[in-house]
This record gives sequence, C-alpha cells and structure tokens, in this order.
Amino acid sequence: MACEITLLSTNQAGSADSGPQGSIFDEAVDRTGSNSMKWSFAKDFLTPDEIAADPLPMWVADTDFKAPQAVIDALHEAVDHGVFGYPGGATDSYLNAVTGWQARRFGWEIPQEWVLQTAGIITSLKTAVQAFSAPGDSVLIQPPVYAHFHNDVLLNGRHLAFAPLERTEDGYRFDARTFEAAIRPDTKLFILSHPHNPTGNVWSEDELRTMGEICARHGVLVISDEIHQDLIINPGKKHVPFASLGEEFARNSITCTAPSKTFNLPGLQSANLFVPDRRLREELARQYERNVFPLVNVLGMVAAEAAYTHGEPWLEEQLAYLRGNHAHFAQAVGSATSKVRVLPADSLYLAWMDCTGLGMDAASLDKFMLTKARLWLDKGQKFGIEGHGYMRVNLGCPRSTVDEAIRRLTTAVEGL
Repeated sequence: MACEITLLSTNQAGSADSGPQGSIFDEAVDRTGSNSMKWSFAKDFLTPDEIAADPLPMWVADTDFKAPQAVIDALHEAVDHGVFGYPGGATDSYLNAVTGWQARRFGWEIPQEWVLQTAGIITSLKTAVQAFSAPGDSVLIQPPVYAHFHNDVLLNGRHLAFAPLERTEDGYRFDARTFEAAIRPDTKLFILSHPHNPTGNVWSEDELRTMGEICARHGVLVISDEIHQDLIINPGKKHVPFASLGEEFARNSITCTAPSKTFNLPGLQSANLFVPDRRLREELARQYERNVFPLVNVLGMVAAEAAYTHGEPWLEEQLAYLRGNHAHFAQAVGSATSKVRVLPADSLYLAWMDCTGLGMDAASLDKFMLTKARLWLDKGQKFGIEGHGYMRVNLGCPRSTVDEAIRRLTTAVEGL
C-alpha cells in the first residue's frame, strides 16, 4: 500500500508544545516496501474498500523512527564481520549492558543470574502461562489491556479472570476491591501491564504493593510486562519495577523487558526476563526447552547491547518529542471537536482516544476511521469489551504525520 500523505513541517505546525524544532525525529522515513507489517500489508488486514481509501497507518505499536546511530553502527560492524553462526548466549558485556540499564534508569540492581534471554515478550507470556498454570486454570488481567494478554491465555486452554480498570473523568484507575474479587480458586497468574497499554497508566508504588500483596495472599504469580518501562512521558511520574519493591515481590514475579519499544527494534527479536526465584527460573527455562530452540538472534543481541550502552541521550530526545506529539494531538483534536477526546497519558507513544461521542457501534466506528477519516488505527475492542467506542493511535511518528492525522480526523468528524 502506498499511503499518500501531505507532510507538514514542524514549523508549519507552529504550536508552542509541538516539541523540539529540527529534531532527528522529524525525518519521515519511507517504510513502504520494507516488509513493515504496519505499512506494507493492508491486503492481509483490510477490505478492498478500506484499502481503496488509502488510510494512514497508525496502528501497530512500533515507531517510524530510525534506531539510534550507535545501534546502526554496531549492526554494520557485525554484518561486516560476515559470519553469522550460532551464538553462545549472553556475554558478560551484554549482561552488563542489560543490568546496568536497569540500575541507571530505575535504581534496581539485578544479579546477572536472574537474566533469561528470550526472542520476545509475547513468546515469554505464552511460555509462562504454560509453565505455571494448567489447562482449565484462569489468568487475571486488567482490561482494557493489550490484546495478547487475552489471546495467548485462551490459545493455551486457560480461562480469563477480569479485573477491569475503573473509568474516571480523565482516564482509568486501579480498584483493589475489584481486583481481589476477580481472583478465583483456579487463578494461577496475574499478567500486569506496567506501564499500562493502552491507557498509559504509570502504576504507583502503593498500587503495585497492593496488587502484589493481594496476589501473594491468594498464591497468584505476577508476570509483569514492563516493555514500555522507558517511555514515561509525564515528568512527574516514574517507573517502579514491580520486583524492586522487595524480596517478597521479587520472589513471586517474573519481569519482562525488551529494547524493542524503547529503541524501535522489534524486528530483531530480543528480550530479557528477570526471574529472581531460582525454582521459577529453572522451570521457565525447561518450558522454553520444551517449546522452542532457545537461542536468541545474534544481531538482536548486538543491537540490544549497543542500545543499552549508548542509547540514553537518544531516548531522552525521543521522550521530549513524544511528549510534544501527545500534547499537540490532544490539544488539536480537543479544540476541533467535543465528540472525540484524547485521554491524558503518562506513558507510551500510544494515545487512547474516546470516540463514544460519535454515537457509533464498534464496527461502524472502525469503518468510519478507515474509509472516512482515512486513518488506520487500532480498534478499541481488541483490548476487551471495555474498549468499545475507543481507538488507539500510534504517535510514534514525525510531527508531520501527526498533523496529517489531525487534519483527516477533524475533517471527517466535521462532515458528519
């Protein structure tokens, strides 16, 4: 699909909150023809009339930014070596980079023996569900939440236990009574989205402690998906790793991290789990052996080490840019219409947009966005029934793309 968009410069956007002028993130990289799921495979996901509308892709949660130059340089060096044999596992320098990042960014000191390399967090979630529950058991989640939390549990013959987040005027909140009431005798796992996808909640230490204490009381293991840990855009918030709260929390948890969202590296398939409890670590490793060949992509390891070693300045600039994208998008949409509201977000490069004011059912809303607004967004119902009437918008893109999305959306809404 060749999506034609009218690109506006950052200067043309002109708003004071539009982010750094002349940023490296202003570059519009042409991703068509690059085997991009987001940009090149409309025929696999959309109907002919939707394809004909040529919607602007803002759905899949990868960014349209180039990786840090240090990562690109490290990959060039590895490719120039020319031999791509079997890797021997995590090197000391790799482990130092991974654990050093957690120490610098979050003040969490992690022994290297806690680290398990994996090819990705989705693989890890499936493996953990298989290792620590049985068919017929239930797994607790907090909708609206990432679709794989739903799908991967059901795919493995487990059931879902729901503790929905409570909708408030400005977003969502965790309710301890709802959470504990959702736990059943057969609930073995709680998959925590931390920070929360798609709402952008950054869980406080008190909220995390409450979740952890309830889970411990009921014998429920916590799988903490912290893939978005580095993408806190509210300067007044901070990410607290769940397992950093204390030994009792660490021993009853598995923490999932990856450089993929932070540095736009998902195609290199590299992730890291932190498993403090030796018994859990060994059982998880055994389940990996049962399921898959456990070695990780050698170029993914190279990229991850370079990113965690040299990528901090790049990340800080990206966070400032994303902060501007969020503010600009929310302000522009809010000024143009009262029928669509972009909810405040403390994290993620993803915006959660309340479209209930349009008065459409889920199918009609999706069709309207694709064929009238000509925007390819993630439909809210993917995140659970609580997402009906909502859309998730990927703002991990140049400001010019955000401006084009604003123009398309507001024009379509005005035409109703």
